Amino acid sequence: MSGKKRRIARRRREALAHDRPPAPRAAEIRRRRRARAARIVLATDRVWLVAETRPRWAARAARDLEATGIAAFDPREEVELTSPSGRRRTARVPLLHRTIFVGLRDDGDLARAEGHPGIVRVLFRDGRAVVIAPAVLQGFADAVTGHGGDEEAVAAVLFALGDGVRVTVGPLAALRGTIEAVDPARRRYRVALSLFGRETPVVLAEEEIERE
Repeated sequence: MSGKKRRIARRRREALAHDRPPAPRAAEIRRRRRARAARIVLATDRVWLVAETRPRWAARAARDLEATGIAAFDPREEVELTSPSGRRRTARVPLLHRTIFVGLRDDGDLARAEGHPGIVRVLFRDGRAVVIAPAVLQGFADAVTGHGGDEEAVAAVLFALGDGVRVTVGPLAALRGTIEAVDPARRRYRVALSLFGRETPVVLAEEEIERE
């Protein structure tokens, strides 16, 4: 044994002091994890736009923009990963493909966001920025972090009816189309693709398409 003193976790000290059996280690970890999960509150006085990032740049770009005073939201969800050896761990993984949301105050913020090395582009459609209403984005944030929200908010943020998308995987990869219907519960989309000279509806999963 080394001469170092062993530290006893606060909950174990309290349990021993009150003559109670200490909580199992796994239960302590779960409690601590739940206690750390705070609700993300998005600024309602900003104009929220959608930004496409370079691969593996989403988290860094969001941190950098926040440091300059530009609000940013990098949506992530907690998932349980299992290694080949059977070891489990919880990780926060991106929910959207190379996409973050930026809350801007003025054109100067827009220029700084577009000038960030990790940002490929801020999305525009027909010459106008793709704007997400703060209330809708807040509902999306609450839904993905477990603080309420609703499926309609999730669907409205992920893809909207009429959005132009491109297929990213499979035999239809690189084909472009328009979203005609959304199944938010299954996160599937009916997309009208141009096949053999006519519009053909195809049902695709969320991970199989990306915004144009």
